[in-house]
Amino acid sequence: MLPHNLYMRVLYIIRDYDRMKDEYQEILQLSPPALTGVPGSRELTDPTGDKAIRLAMISGEMHAVDQALKKIPREYRQGVKRNVMYGSWYPKDADARTYRRWKQRFMYWVAEKLKII
Repeated sequence: MLPHNLYMRVLYIIRDYDRMKDEYQEILQLSPPALTGVPGSRELTDPTGDKAIRLAMISGEMHAVDQALKKIPREYRQGVKRNVMYGSWYPKDADARTYRRWKQRFMYWVAEKLKII
C-alpha cells in the first residue's frame, strides 16, 4: 500500500501520460528560439540544455508507466490502464477484485520505477 499523498502523485503521473506523450513529440519538433541580439544582456540561456532536461524528465516518467504496465498480464492490462487513466469501469471478463489487485501492483511498480519509494 502506498501512502495517500504518494498514491495521488503516482495516479496523476499516470493520468498525465497522454499529455506527456504529446509534449514529448512537440519538444522534439520545436526549433530553438532565435537569438535576440540584445547587447548588454546578462541573461544566459541554454535552450538546448533546457530541452534535453525536459525530455529526460518526461521520458523517465513515461518509461516508468510503460515498464510497470508490461508487468501486468496481457488479459488485465487494458482494463487496469483504462481504469487508472480514464476512470472507466473494469471489464466483466474477471472479478473486480482481480483488477483492483493488479491496479495496486501497477501503481506500486510505477512508484518504484520513479524511485519515489
